[in-house]
Formats: sequence, C-alpha cells, structure tokens
Amino acid sequence: MMDHGILLRIKPLFEEHLKGAGYALVDMRFYRRQGGEAVLEVLADRDEGGISLDECAGLNRELGDILEKESVFAQPYVLEVSSPGLDRPLATAGDFRRVRGRQARFFLKDLVGGKLEHCGTVEDVSDDTVTIRVTDKTGERAITISLANINKAKQAVGPANKRDR
Repeated sequence: MMDHGILLRIKPLFEEHLKGAGYALVDMRFYRRQGGEAVLEVLADRDEGGISLDECAGLNRELGDILEKESVFAQPYVLEVSSPGLDRPLATAGDFRRVRGRQARFFLKDLVGGKLEHCGTVEDVSDDTVTIRVTDKTGERAITISLANINKAKQAVGPANKRDR
C-alpha cells in the first residue's frame, strides 16, 4: 500500500523533471478505485497555463519511466497525467501572475471593501498581494487583497458576477 512517505519521495523527482521540461507540478494524489486498482494522479501545467493532451501523454510516459527507474511501486498501478483545467485553484503569487489580465473570483476570510467575495480582472501581483480591477454600482476601482486573506480563488469562466458590476 502506498503512503504519504512515498508521495513525499516522488514529488521532488516529478517537480524537477517537470520544471526542466517547462512545466509545473500542480497537484498529485494517490487513491484506489472501486475494486482496489491503485491510481497515481498527477496534475501538470505550463507556468503560463495551457497544456495539450499530447503533452500530457508524453509526460505520462516520462514520469512512468521515473517511477520504474526508482522502483517506487511493488504493486501494479495506473499513472494518470492531466491538466488541472480552468477550475485550477489559485493560491500562490505565481498562480495569480499566470492569470494576469483575466477574471478571477475570490472568496475571502476577512472583509475587503465591505465584502467577502469579489470578482475582477487580475492587474498586479506582488509576493504577498494581488490587485484586481472590479466594476460595481459605485464604478470601477482597484482592490488589493492579501494572499493570506484568500480562502479560495479561481479563474472566473463566463461573465463577471453581477454583484461586482
């Protein structure tokens, strides 16, 4: 059975390989499907976002070779490499830099501008803040949000929330 220790062993190997190939490791998890089949799921993306199906297939082969070389698994397993998609959570300054110029939705821990939820265009990012441009009934303005105050954030798909217009 695979445990957290093995994930910790695999993660730096995958991160190094992906970084060298121009990608980033977004997430990795291990689970068993009904019937007991072991699955190692890897989410990878380009730093600027956007990875093709062919790229995922190539990375699947490359990461599988790493697992075989390192003799990580004694049991049969399935390796799945895929894109995190548009619903990829935004958490780090790098994540927000990747979506600069695009709409993002923020769910905050503490009020900013009297609200816990904002949707706006990501304008500027520092190591510990993100500035977005929102338009609401009071007009257009910039709001700066501390990364530490973000409970959840993701790229917005479709029109901005009507409450922010």
